Amino acid sequence: MNRAEFLKQLGLASSAIVFLNQIGGCKKTDTTIPVVDFTIDLTDPQYSALQNLGGFIYRDNVIVAHTPINGYVALSQICTHEACTVQFEVAQNDFLCPCHDSHFDLIGNVTSGPAPLPLFKFNTQLTGTLLRVYSV
Repeated sequence: MNRAEFLKQLGLASSAIVFLNQIGGCKKTDTTIPVVDFTIDLTDPQYSALQNLGGFIYRDNVIVAHTPINGYVALSQICTHEACTVQFEVAQNDFLCPCHDSHFDLIGNVTSGPAPLPLFKFNTQLTGTLLRVYSV
């Protein structure tokens, strides 16, 4: 192999390595359903926001909101677009990612914005003043 052939092969190999590193570095959205199971005592002062319609709290990467129509709703707090933290908007009765203006309905579906996937929805069960949040 002469010098020109060697440099050509080296250039091709280098290009292939750079290309493969770029492909491997593409961000993939994690579609694994998180395992969640916790109970909130609504009389506990740290969860007092949930006593009011429109109030919401964060716990264990979950946003729990007291909605006017659906009662207590629990979704993943991490936006599927750029992993920002979503918040509940009582006036629109939806969830908003303030980073890039993605909106999600009360079951986590994307209603507008760049988010590619819905938020994970968790089950809620109210027994007296105890609110259980859990995944299936």
